[in-house]
Amino acid sequence: MSAQLIDLQRIIGDGYHNAFTDLAIWQDHTYLCYRTAQSHGIEPPGDVVICRSADLSSWEQVARFDTGADDRDPKFIIDADQRLAVVFGSWFPRWSSPQSIASAEHDLISHLSATRDGTSWSTPRQLYGVNYWMWRIFRDDEGVFWCPAYHFGRRDDRDMRTVHLLRSEDLFDWRLIGAMRSGGGPGEPVLFAPESGRLGCVVRTLEPNHHSWLGQRDPTSGEWTWDDLGVMIHAPVVLQHQGRLLVAGRSQEEDLPADAIVSYREQGDPSGHHTSVWEINGTTASHLLTVPSGHDCSYCGLTSAADGTILMSYYSQHERLPLPRDRPTPADVYLARIQL
Repeated sequence: MSAQLIDLQRIIGDGYHNAFTDLAIWQDHTYLCYRTAQSHGIEPPGDVVICRSADLSSWEQVARFDTGADDRDPKFIIDADQRLAVVFGSWFPRWSSPQSIASAEHDLISHLSATRDGTSWSTPRQLYGVNYWMWRIFRDDEGVFWCPAYHFGRRDDRDMRTVHLLRSEDLFDWRLIGAMRSGGGPGEPVLFAPESGRLGCVVRTLEPNHHSWLGQRDPTSGEWTWDDLGVMIHAPVVLQHQGRLLVAGRSQEEDLPADAIVSYREQGDPSGHHTSVWEINGTTASHLLTVPSGHDCSYCGLTSAADGTILMSYYSQHERLPLPRDRPTPADVYLARIQL
């Protein structure tokens, strides 16, 4: 099976580092969120921006969040068409002294803001504990919210990360259900429901070779089993579309068909990263499409459009290579329409 790119627009391209996107269709509008900053890094800090469009042509900014920290990686949550929310992480400079741990310059706090009309957003509210990143919240068919929050034992040792499954009835009060995965640097986890009453997860890891893993939860015991998907899919996002399970994220050239990419290694992209869409069958990820992209890229949003196509937001630097030496370090936000 394959997929076809039928339309591509650059939505944000103002010369700043615009990145870490998500996408949602809610109340007759398409919503796009992303982070805008000087660079990919924490300093100087960035803001979270939310835009919306009624026609996918003109976009209006409806919110911008600045908590005083580096706000980044926003993700949408739709609550039964009555409320649209966004969750994002904020890196706050940590109080320090000569006796402080050298690796702990910042602490991570997850924030959530919600709206009922799309334009008036609540003041961001802290969720759960410090250094638990509530990366992406999932709402099941019964209206229960689940979140795989990953915890930083030490920022300078990714292998110490652990992923914890949290549950909420209202998006704000969260309860620990149990551990999902520890060791191997798990992060950026995304939940989905392979069938009613069951939970699955795709998570980024360090080993082997920065691959992503597929997890499945036993609904009786609550235990998780994990399988290596065999490819790198950083910041995975999952979409169940017309009976098929799709996942998109950052890929590496060694995992991609040679005719699927334009390599930018000679233009200053030594890592050879791209943004790709995969299909999961069983415990295997099959490549469907790689969109025009390169260097610092991906962190996608995926949603099904009314006409049966798929909309995907992502960011990339491929049109900015070679990058300028001085900040801001530009990255642009794109909107792709895909046909399976």
